[in-house]
Amino acid sequence: MFGQEVKDWLRLSLIPEVGSRRGIKLLEKFKTPGAILKARLSEIREVENIGNEVAKKIVENRDKIDLDKQLKLIDKNKAEVIPLNSQNYPAQLKAIFDPPLVLFVKGKILPDDYFSIAIVGTRLASVYGRNISEKISAQLAERGLTVVSGGARGIDTSAHRAALRALGRTIAVLGSGVDVNYPLENGKLFDEVSKNGAVISEFPMGTEPNRINFPMRNRIISGLSLGVVVIEAPIKSGALITVKHALEQGREIFSVPGEANKFNSQGTNQLIREGAKLVENADDIIEELKDVIYGKLKEKNKEKIQASEEKSILPGTGLDKEEEEVYGLVGRENTHIDEIAGRSGLNAAKVLGILTRLELKKLIRELPGKVFVRP
Repeated sequence: MFGQEVKDWLRLSLIPEVGSRRGIKLLEKFKTPGAILKARLSEIREVENIGNEVAKKIVENRDKIDLDKQLKLIDKNKAEVIPLNSQNYPAQLKAIFDPPLVLFVKGKILPDDYFSIAIVGTRLASVYGRNISEKISAQLAERGLTVVSGGARGIDTSAHRAALRALGRTIAVLGSGVDVNYPLENGKLFDEVSKNGAVISEFPMGTEPNRINFPMRNRIISGLSLGVVVIEAPIKSGALITVKHALEQGREIFSVPGEANKFNSQGTNQLIREGAKLVENADDIIEELKDVIYGKLKEKNKEKIQASEEKSILPGTGLDKEEEEVYGLVGRENTHIDEIAGRSGLNAAKVLGILTRLELKKLIRELPGKVFVRP
């Protein structure tokens, strides 16, 4: 079942002192894991960022790895090992600064998972947060995009479940081994995810959750994705660590606004102030990424996405009755707010609020002098 090359990759990844960055440096010099596992101490210590002490530990520990235990656990849990040099390794993740040397996978990673959007946020999500997570995740899944998240309580769990209900694909990136359910109550969810996407981890089988694991796994969440959507996050939040990785990786950042006086809104609102795109639905995300998505998605998914974009600029789609009415009064030529208010029968303050919502949805544009026009 496991060829020698895969076993070498696995053994290398299990050496505690190696890790992603040192592993990449070692591979630059020795080319293959097999060569690293046979290299002399004097050769290893010459590699950048290794040194004599680390080289000694690598040499001492490489023969102590219990490879058989890992292979049995992988087989028992019907998992797969995807090494960095595999064609099945996700292309976007491979391109980041510090990709995992191997991925442990339950389920399947497909080529179309290139078109993934990450949804992240607090574990202590409000009803609003969970609802918006479910809404955006379902919309993305319905349009053929894969939803990536971290399998945690709160926003993550809502995102995974909504993608599954929409009959879409979703990927859960764990901070433990793929055979360790954390949180415990998500065991059934992870089983469903593995059947309709993948549960993945860089951590060996049997690894229990540890606080230091989660910031590490966050770079994988962003690395797999075209962009990261943040829904409810305090200023000091794991979701914002994912954003930091995403920025380093050149990914797009999206943020859902929250109430100004809410603790969980501080991080998301700060992101918007710093330049993250404000989003309320999947169409806002697709609009930002359409050049990538249109050029590479299969025809069936292009049609879905084009249809969703058409809906986003037509009245009656996702608008309440008053929004629909006001939208209908804004034409391709400049229309002053007083004219809109007079024709709608609503007071100017209310009309202004509705126009602001329509502008946030990118259905209209405001010009100087309280004049509005359709784009």
